[in-house]
Amino acid sequence: MKTKSEAFVYERTSRWRALRSILLTIRKGSYKSLTDEQISEFPRLYRQLCTDLAEARMLKLSPDVLTYLNNLVGEAHLNLYSFPPITGAQVKHFFTSSLPRILIESRKYVIASAILFFLPLVISLVVTYRHPEYARFIMPGEVLEQMESSYQQEIDREGGIGTGAYASSYYIQHNTTIAFFSFAAGVLLGIGTVFFLIYNGIAIGTIAGYITGLGYGENFLNFVCGHSVMELTGLVIAGAAGLLLGFSIIKANKYNRRDWLKLQKERILTLLCPSVFLLACAALIEGNISPTNLPLGIKAFVALLSAGFLIYYFGIIPYLKWKEQSHNDEK
Repeated sequence: MKTKSEAFVYERTSRWRALRSILLTIRKGSYKSLTDEQISEFPRLYRQLCTDLAEARMLKLSPDVLTYLNNLVGEAHLNLYSFPPITGAQVKHFFTSSLPRILIESRKYVIASAILFFLPLVISLVVTYRHPEYARFIMPGEVLEQMESSYQQEIDREGGIGTGAYASSYYIQHNTTIAFFSFAAGVLLGIGTVFFLIYNGIAIGTIAGYITGLGYGENFLNFVCGHSVMELTGLVIAGAAGLLLGFSIIKANKYNRRDWLKLQKERILTLLCPSVFLLACAALIEGNISPTNLPLGIKAFVALLSAGFLIYYFGIIPYLKWKEQSHNDEK
């Protein structure tokens, strides 16, 4: 006569073996090695196994059965609910195909973001350069006094504005916070993003014009030269993602808004990726190169390299992808 544990195992062992077979297939190969039948069966077998484990504990079956089921549930849960590992081919496809394609498709939002950011920046810079006293109508006096104090003297590595890993981590947090607000405010039908783009453009232009108008332009340029190209571009792209988010909400006419945003999720998140990357790179430069007493020519060279990379990756590659797609469509 079979024991309670033996009877329990005998009744359910076939589906445990089926689940274990799926897990062994994943171990040896990958998720792509599974058949369509195994893919559809995997969740059902996992749910049944969880029920079996709960019942086995309630019946107080032998420890070896409980250990076997517990280990099997753990491995199945890990494989079912964890993301599959990202392969090198997927990373390459994202940076060489998906991202350039999304940039082309979203070019009107990138252009709109750049206009909303750089136009106020240039206007406020010119105005406060010619009339530094006007800056106090735009920025708090404490901020202007702090900026003036920071740039009165030439940069010294020992007593500079901020250096090293600590400064880099601070700038990463600061930059990504600004970018996040610019993006997240897009949920207000894009109006919030428009506000943050214009506000940040005015704030940066005002500080730049004010410091330069006071005669500290060389010191200011010495600090911002190396990292500003990537930083400003990252902020513009974050703004473009926010504008796309806002327009997607407005455009959701024949779809449920939640369903429409799911359709636009790839474009929105793909735009955020280069923004975060550029702001992180800018923060590393700002923390380790900008506050040093390296010659201005070296920092200008870093800026030129950054600009060359951005023109090639965000301009030339998307253009080539667009030409290729247009050629294929004509065929």
